[in-house]
Amino acid sequence: MSNIYAHGFDRDQVAALEALGFTLRSEASVYAGSQLCRFIDFQIGPSLELIEVEDRQAYQDFVPAGMVPYSPGISLAAPGQPDVALAAYERQFFALEPYRLHVPYGESTGQRSPGWHYLNFAHPAVRDTFVWVTAYDEPGPPRPEPPDHANGIIGVVGLLFDLTPGDLACLARLVDAPLEDGVLTVGGVAVMGASAADEHPLGERGKTFPLRAVVLRAASLDAFVGAVGVRQMAFMGRPAALVETNPLAWDLLVVA
Repeated sequence: MSNIYAHGFDRDQVAALEALGFTLRSEASVYAGSQLCRFIDFQIGPSLELIEVEDRQAYQDFVPAGMVPYSPGISLAAPGQPDVALAAYERQFFALEPYRLHVPYGESTGQRSPGWHYLNFAHPAVRDTFVWVTAYDEPGPPRPEPPDHANGIIGVVGLLFDLTPGDLACLARLVDAPLEDGVLTVGGVAVMGASAADEHPLGERGKTFPLRAVVLRAASLDAFVGAVGVRQMAFMGRPAALVETNPLAWDLLVVA
């Protein structure tokens, strides 16, 4: 996994995360559909992409095939030469109606210009979640140096879906990894159904989409004890801190 994104992160939401000790990437970026994208990078695991839609009509006009508007998304990085790497996915997952997009790194707009090669699916691999595969022309874009977060967060270690293991079977095939006891491990990130937290329900706010929480590892929970907007709870028998975000997005579940 390279990025996990969600919508609904306006300036106030972002400021609330900064107040909890998260350090955002110094520069935001603007993506198609009038999407302002802010990022949080970590020592381990994928980055979080916090999206604010600045023009709703422009966004609606942008939404590609297979994407439920405003749904969270997961970017999977494919190693190797883009044409070869993506062609293998196209052959294996033709039933999902894959299609490609190319975005150059620089100012050039030519299809042969070095850039990102996206493989999207008209039929989602996970319900109400936009999962796509990205391949990079070399030399690829440098990954920003991850910061030391004041709250001690080290990185993303899990995703918690309000889905059954069967609902994750297509994702398991896509990443070529087994589902063991209902848990799928993708590059060190444990993807699991919400049964892991059934005894202790997560956010009190309802969620529009099934990706309920991103699980973060911290050196300790000290920075979250007594913090505004944080609820102490247990997750899989261990102390945890829950940071609720907004109905469109995943919450943040911090474990030590």
